[in-house]
Amino acid sequence: MKNKLAQALALLATGLLAGVFYYGTFTIIPAFYEVPIEVHLKYRVALMNHNAVYVQLLTVIAILTPVWLAFVYKKSLMIRNYAILAAIAALISILTTRFGNVPINRMMRVWEAGKAPANWHEILDKWNMFNDIRTVFALASFLLVLIASQVSQPQTEA
Repeated sequence: MKNKLAQALALLATGLLAGVFYYGTFTIIPAFYEVPIEVHLKYRVALMNHNAVYVQLLTVIAILTPVWLAFVYKKSLMIRNYAILAAIAALISILTTRFGNVPINRMMRVWEAGKAPANWHEILDKWNMFNDIRTVFALASFLLVLIASQVSQPQTEA
């Protein structure tokens, strides 16, 4: 029972995280560039205010649930390895956010209150690069948990 619960929660958490970043990358970010920079920045700052706590909490859960999955399947080396790799991928996602996107987000808050610098587009390109990295790692985390959930187990471990 706890094995299936750990598996379901790891799939849910990593899937939600991957979905959040996937949606942002392929829907929200392109829309940013279709509006004037003033609107773009105002919306980004508002989005940051709404995302900050929830996405960080979701990412922490997406790290912890695969660790739990690895623990409950400790007799299965394959499941344990996929689950640990999933947790590491989610960790890389949040570290990329913290050390890549967040410093640029802080700059954007200042721009929104005043005027964007002449090279704002280059700076946002750098933000997009970090976003792509965290999106890939969030998707990898989900895929690794998905693979782990498909590994056959002997009946004695279920």
